[in-house]
Amino acid sequence: MGNDDNKSSNLTLITFLQVYLRSFFSQGSFSTKYRQNMGFAFCIEPVGRKLWEDPESRRIFLLRHMEDYNGNPFMIPLVLGAVAKLEEMLRYKKGITESDIAQFKKAVGPATGSVGDRFIWGTLRPFAIVLGIFTALFHGVWGSLVFLAVFNIPLFVLKWHWLMTGYRLGTDIVIEIRNQRINTVVKVMESLGASLIAFIATITILVPESTLSLVSGVTVGFFVLSIFIIKRYLNLSVVFLMSLGFSVVLGIVMSLVSL
Repeated sequence: MGNDDNKSSNLTLITFLQVYLRSFFSQGSFSTKYRQNMGFAFCIEPVGRKLWEDPESRRIFLLRHMEDYNGNPFMIPLVLGAVAKLEEMLRYKKGITESDIAQFKKAVGPATGSVGDRFIWGTLRPFAIVLGIFTALFHGVWGSLVFLAVFNIPLFVLKWHWLMTGYRLGTDIVIEIRNQRINTVVKVMESLGASLIAFIATITILVPESTLSLVSGVTVGFFVLSIFIIKRYLNLSVVFLMSLGFSVVLGIVMSLVSL
């Protein structure tokens, strides 16, 4: 094993940066039998290169991570960080076995799939699309840039956060997977996204182009304000209906005024 058995850590910022960059290509190879196993092995390889010096140990390390793995591709840094911590503990004989790591991956992969699919595929991406369409109504091609920014910038930040949080928490990453702040953000984006769709439809049908900006701004502002003011007393669906009704009435009034 070498003289570095007494070290507590070999992993550096450069190692984590390498894992982070590789995580964007975790689905570069996908198997119907083993799912994302090759992508996971590719992402975690810099950790093995740091922890193990001799080629045989590195080969065994990679073979361990060629086992079946399946999870949300955007939340994979959370698992990668935790596995890096466990591999470090295994390397320096701190009570972790190879079987522990394999069982851990099998347990947390589907958990990240459940949370990540709802947060990213089911909420963040549709929300970014709606904001892009909303922006395109007034600024044309800039709508596509808004979509790319709203979808990608949070993921760039979150993937790094999840990587470092996974390494810090180790086997306790369930704390992050069950983070209530994610649920809060999901609920807000779902409600605001649905309302924006209703606003887009309403103002496009009822409002003359000359008053489009005014009505859309007022209705969106009303909805956001109503969430903060009365969300403790009314269900969000009620708030949505109030906002939609307000946009319809305002659209009709503005249409009559412009006649």
